[in-house]
Amino acid sequence: MLGTSHGMWAVFELRPGGRAELRYAPFDEQGRLLVAPLTIGEFASAGDARFAADAYEAEEPPALPDDLADTLFPGGGEVEILAPGGCAFLLSLSEEAVTLSHPEGDVRIEWARLNQPRTSGDGPEYARPPGHEEPAELDLAIMLRLVNLLTAQ
Repeated sequence: MLGTSHGMWAVFELRPGGRAELRYAPFDEQGRLLVAPLTIGEFASAGDARFAADAYEAEEPPALPDDLADTLFPGGGEVEILAPGGCAFLLSLSEEAVTLSHPEGDVRIEWARLNQPRTSGDGPEYARPPGHEEPAELDLAIMLRLVNLLTAQ
């Protein structure tokens, strides 16, 4: 768990050493956590999920290169990203989520997903910290940085 002045981040491993969920819940005006952190995304590892939370909390979060922003905004779409070393990833933006996947033959393996914020019923689902209510650009930049981190390992 990572507590901040505005809310609480949590990373939950779905399987030891495997996929992990990133969750977030905001504090109310009195600094209370009124709901358990809700899942905003899923990653290939707990380390990748923590990286995304850290990027949201960074003084200077990662930025999306202009050429990718022009390709994916407005309306979404998909681009192939060639990582250092030649490994291909697909970076996608839709109304539902930003996803990073790795094509293997006819199959796509989802590496990471950040669900786009939305509201339903009595409150937000997939909420983000203050200042990041429309996070698509930051989510895409996080995915792009993950590609570079993954191939550097």
